Amino acid sequence: MDDKLKQAIDRRMAGATLPQASKTRILQTVTGGKGRSRMKTKRMMILVAAAVILLITGCVGVAVYRDWARQSMDDWEQDHSGTPLNLSQSYDGYTIALDEMYGSTRTVYIKGTVSRDDGKPLRTEQVTEETESIPRTQMDLVMDDKAMVDVNENSIRGGTNGPYVLPDTDQNDNKVEFVYQMYLEEWPETYTIIFQRISYVDTDLDRMQLFYGNWTFTFPTDWEPVDEILPIDQQVTLPDGAVVQLENLYLAPLGVSLDGQFLQYGQNNSYAFFAQLQLKNGEMLRGTDRGGTEDFEIQFEAFNRGLGHIGADDVQALIISNTAGDEGITIPLAG
Repeated sequence: MDDKLKQAIDRRMAGATLPQASKTRILQTVTGGKGRSRMKTKRMMILVAAAVILLITGCVGVAVYRDWARQSMDDWEQDHSGTPLNLSQSYDGYTIALDEMYGSTRTVYIKGTVSRDDGKPLRTEQVTEETESIPRTQMDLVMDDKAMVDVNENSIRGGTNGPYVLPDTDQNDNKVEFVYQMYLEEWPETYTIIFQRISYVDTDLDRMQLFYGNWTFTFPTDWEPVDEILPIDQQVTLPDGAVVQLENLYLAPLGVSLDGQFLQYGQNNSYAFFAQLQLKNGEMLRGTDRGGTEDFEIQFEAFNRGLGHIGADDVQALIISNTAGDEGITIPLAG
């Protein structure tokens, strides 16, 4: 391996949380094995970029999301079932299936699986860091975002979380589970999602596997919303002079969001403020603004930070402030 390529790989691996053995296997994958012809540098760099996706996936934030998704989903499924989808697409020996979804007013959670078509165990590397409570599955599912924008032909505001491959509870079967969260202010009659790559560390082969393909799914968006909507309908004047209208709190199966609009600029002429959701059990969820204009949609911590489903009876108050360090204004909630 030449020095330039080695330096590029080292830069990409800097700060990654994979064990050294995993990094060594990835280096072996991107540099080629015995008997292979030497790749051109440009092609090699593309492969390096793809290989270190698993290193990026290994970051603590994403790993924690997987824990949170599993914990909150298990809690919700004790008393609820989703809308069946029963969709699957096979490509290059792997099948991606969309099994069911939990559809709310604005947010949908899709639960699915990735499986091997030959029936052999899908044994992916399991990694546990000091900050994690359970092992995480080292698999990455990549969406074709550009194609999805083109085929859905919408300019509606929204966002996504995931897809996150969940901790694998059975290493002897041929599949793993994942969950994908999508949010749109308004849903079209049908929606299409497209997967373009599966990558994972195969512990049987002791190397990373990369599979490119086209797993395309179109499904109707006519589900019956299962979230609770808690009206707030209250104006708040922040210390910097900004006036904010808070409309509704949406309590979806695996998450909570708040919508509203700015009625008046603050001193900095920006559409920005900080929101926290206080629960009756003393827990606090931080909000992230998906807006950027007068109208806003604040998503609180993904998958309820693993606390399980949060309903109207679980919430105590909203705390609104200009920045995270401010004391804030407390708005009691009639939950």
